[in-house]
Amino acid sequence: MDRLLSLKQKLNRSKAYKRFAVWCHKLAIKYNPKKEANRCYRYYFDHDINWENPKDFVEKTFWLLLNTDTSEWTRCADKYLVRDYLKECGLEELLIPMLGKWDNANEIDFQKLPSQFIIKTNHSSGTNIIVKDKSKLDVVKTRRLLNNWLTIPYGYSGMQLHYTRIKPCIIAEELLNADEEQRKLSPRSLIDYKFFCCDGEPVCVWVAYNRTHSDGVDMSLYDLDWKKHPEFVVTSNYYTYSDVDIPKPKSLEKMISAARVLSKRFPEVRVDFYEVDGKPYFGELTFTSSWGFFTYDFYDYLGSKIDLTKVKRKQ
Repeated sequence: MDRLLSLKQKLNRSKAYKRFAVWCHKLAIKYNPKKEANRCYRYYFDHDINWENPKDFVEKTFWLLLNTDTSEWTRCADKYLVRDYLKECGLEELLIPMLGKWDNANEIDFQKLPSQFIIKTNHSSGTNIIVKDKSKLDVVKTRRLLNNWLTIPYGYSGMQLHYTRIKPCIIAEELLNADEEQRKLSPRSLIDYKFFCCDGEPVCVWVAYNRTHSDGVDMSLYDLDWKKHPEFVVTSNYYTYSDVDIPKPKSLEKMISAARVLSKRFPEVRVDFYEVDGKPYFGELTFTSSWGFFTYDFYDYLGSKIDLTKVKRKQ
C-alpha cells in the first residue's frame, strides 16, 4: 500500500510526523531545558555540557541561550527584521534589495515580481526557492509550499529557542548572480563567507560553496589573512572538506569591518556574506551555528575567545 500512496498523502504524513516531533521537543524543553540541550550537544561531543564551567564554543552558546536575554537574537535571526538592524548599524548598503513581504503566500502577486528572484520564509533554514526563470514557475505549488513552511515551527528540535519567537512571514529579494569565476568554483551556489565572531571580533572565515539542500556543501576554513586551515576541519556526510583554493574575496576587508560592527553587541555570532563583482552583500546572522564541521580542539579555541564573565545573566 505504501507504494500507492499519493504525493499529497505522503506530504500530510510528513507534516504530521514533524508536528509530533515538535510537540515532543517542546515538552522536553518545558520540563527540563538543560537536559534537552545536553541531548543535542551529546550527539556530537559524547558528553554533557559543563554548565558550571562551559569551555568550548558550542557549550558557551547553549549557556548563553539559557542564561541570558536572547531577544536580540530573535530579532537578528529574523531574515526580515534583521534588515532594520543593519540600517541601525549604518550598513544598509550591504542589504540585498527586497522585492516584497507577505504574511501569506496567497497575497503574492507573482506578475509584479521580476523574471529572477529568491523567495523564502524569514524564520527557519533552507526554506527558500531560487527562481531563475519565472515563466517556468508553478505558482500553485509554490504558494502551497510557502504556506506549508509558514506553519512549521522552527527551532525546537535543535534547542534554537530564539527562532521559536519569530513571527513567520515571506520575503522576496533580488537574485544575486555569481560571476564567471565563482561559477567555475561553485556551479551549484554562490560562495558563502561565514565569519565566526567572538566578543565583537571576527576569528575565522568558514567558506561554504557548491551547496545543495540534499547533497550537502563543500567547505574550507580560512583565517583573516586568508590562510587555509584544513587541520581544523572535519568531513561528514553533509559537510565535505574540499582542497579547492578559494581566491581571497576582493571585499574581504570590508566584510571583516562589517562583521565587527554587526557582532559588537553579542558574545558570539556568525556573520555571513556573499560577494558579487567585488561588492559584499549581507547574508544572515546566526547565533546557534550547526556543529560537526570543526575539530574538538578548534571548538575549544573558539570558546576561549568568549568571555562569559562580561555577560549579564537574566534574572
